[in-house]
Amino acid sequence: MTRPAPLPPNESRRIARLHELAVLDTGSEPLFDALARAAAMVAGTPIGMVTLVDAHRQWFKANHGLPGVSETPREVAFCAHTILEDGLLEIPDARADERFAGNPLVTGSPDIRFYAGAPIALHDGLRMGALCVIDREPRQLDDRQRAILNELAHVVSEALDQRALAIDRNSALQREADAGERLAQIINGTSAGIWRWNVQTGELELDGRWVDIIGYTPVEMAPYTTISLPTLSGPSAWQRMVERARLLAASGSDEFDGELQLRHKHGHDIWVLFRGRMTSLGLGGQPHWIQGTAIDITARKTAETRLRASEAFLDRTGRMAAVGGWEMDLDTYKITWSDATCRIHGVTEGYAPSMRESLAFYAPEARPLIEEAFTRAISSGSNWDLELPFVTADGRDIWVRTFGSAEYEGDRPRRLVGALQDITVRKQAVEALAESEQRFRRLFQNSLGLICTHDLDGVILSINLAAARTLGYRVAEMMGRPLMDFMRAELHVAFAAYLERVRANGADSGVLELLAKDGTRHTWQYNNMLDTTGPETYVLGHAQDITERRDLERRLRESAIRDPLTGCFNRRFLAEVEADPRQRIAWGCIAIDLDRFKQVNDTYGHQRGDEVLVAMAQFLRAHVRPDDAVVRLGGDEFLVMLHGADADATHAIATRMLDDRNEAPIGFTVGQGLRHAGNTLEDAIAEADRKLYEVRAQRPAYSRHAG
Repeated sequence: MTRPAPLPPNESRRIARLHELAVLDTGSEPLFDALARAAAMVAGTPIGMVTLVDAHRQWFKANHGLPGVSETPREVAFCAHTILEDGLLEIPDARADERFAGNPLVTGSPDIRFYAGAPIALHDGLRMGALCVIDREPRQLDDRQRAILNELAHVVSEALDQRALAIDRNSALQREADAGERLAQIINGTSAGIWRWNVQTGELELDGRWVDIIGYTPVEMAPYTTISLPTLSGPSAWQRMVERARLLAASGSDEFDGELQLRHKHGHDIWVLFRGRMTSLGLGGQPHWIQGTAIDITARKTAETRLRASEAFLDRTGRMAAVGGWEMDLDTYKITWSDATCRIHGVTEGYAPSMRESLAFYAPEARPLIEEAFTRAISSGSNWDLELPFVTADGRDIWVRTFGSAEYEGDRPRRLVGALQDITVRKQAVEALAESEQRFRRLFQNSLGLICTHDLDGVILSINLAAARTLGYRVAEMMGRPLMDFMRAELHVAFAAYLERVRANGADSGVLELLAKDGTRHTWQYNNMLDTTGPETYVLGHAQDITERRDLERRLRESAIRDPLTGCFNRRFLAEVEADPRQRIAWGCIAIDLDRFKQVNDTYGHQRGDEVLVAMAQFLRAHVRPDDAVVRLGGDEFLVMLHGADADATHAIATRMLDDRNEAPIGFTVGQGLRHAGNTLEDAIAEADRKLYEVRAQRPAYSRHAG
């Protein structure tokens, strides 16, 4: 849902001021177009605009990067929010800003993500619109870019102020021209005054119409009242006027003109243009009286002052952005460079090159490109925008961006106009970034670890070459396939749980197992994280192959819990089972004790005794299931642990062993116990031992140590 910006408190005055500028719905102007392009270039965005916010719409005075669009409704305009701000309004990601998340310019074309706008404020503080930059990707500006955008917005403001001043100035100039045509017209209806100045005494006679110039009432300005010039202008200005009159007289001229700053009755300064003729001479041939007309030129002088300030401001902005302007008259081929353009070329300000000199600054391989661009612009009116190598007058190799177009009068091209920017620093940064990306790509491809990206469904989006080779695949064979394709089926549930953890927490660490093409298993220790910075969310994965380490750990563990002679588990295995919460299940326990084993050792020796123990371990393993365990407790004592077995299952396996006792290498006795929720594994083994000895006790005259 769109949230329109509230109206400024001075909205009615602001709209009236905007319409007074007479700029709405006017044609394209090079200055504003150049400022929009410069803003986009400084910010590194595809779109830059100069916008004016009217009562019900936002209209684009300049539009760089969004062709075919000249205005939008005010209720969806980002710049309607900007005119409420004192400074730059920056929206890093419009989707994350509740003011703009539902805006149709965000949810639809032009898919705005990033926006930055600096308000265009006139000298009276009223904000007409904004200089803005737009990108379709989220981003942020640095402090330098923000400063330049604010400066460029000030340039737009100055240009609009100049437009207003030009209107005032044109009116003033028109008044001045009318005043100079005929004295009768002055007398009959203008605000110009008539003056008569005695050069010798400094007295100034003014008629009653001077009330419109210096503010005195008709009574105070009785016809041809005598006023002392120093009183109105100050001694220094008066002295300069006298000196000018004397110089003109000495040169033989009888015409006089001069500009004088006078003090208005209300206390402010005004500028007056005096034009007159010397009518009589005093003694010694010196001028005595000068008389003529006077025009208030305060508006023109103010405009000139502000224009000079604006030009200085533009020059400072050009220095900051390293952008200069130029034009070439197609009739005379005269080329004019701005001061900033001269600085880029490394020549003194005011330098006027020939066409050949201008092209010679481009590197030899670039000259055909710029010449072709000029030719196309002249013949077809097309624009150009090129980045080319360049050699300055002092021999520095730089890169410049040159862009511009031909200006037509009717069907005839009259001049080429363009701008030049030193982009050496940006070019070096781009090249450094490209080199960094190449280094990263080489590191990515050749890293011995597993580096990959996958989506939230586990589909592989990228994988490094070394990891693919480790698993026996080509990269192309793994791309676009789910990681589950490279796992045992029993691990799929665990992998789905991993995906859920990544979605929920944004990261996950652990161990995963992948199957190589030849069926071997590889164990990887991973540390993965979610990346949400781009338009698509995906998982960045990095893992180290710990297969050899896990195999070593497994072998070390096996050696710790295995009997080296028989390969059966030992008592340490029992301790691990007892300590593992996952093994707190029902276990059937069968205790086995070999009959008359000591006699074998005594009669045939310990080597034969060892052979009997190994054969007995093989016999027991042949009578249990894959998940069951055969444990050598020590000496001639064994224990069979039946995973998840109840009393009936335990009895059935014990019976099968006894039925096959003829296959055993020696006679044996068994006893059965059961580990359940109410007892421990130690209790179950003790029960099995007790029952074993009960069986032996029932045998007449049995002696374990009988020979």
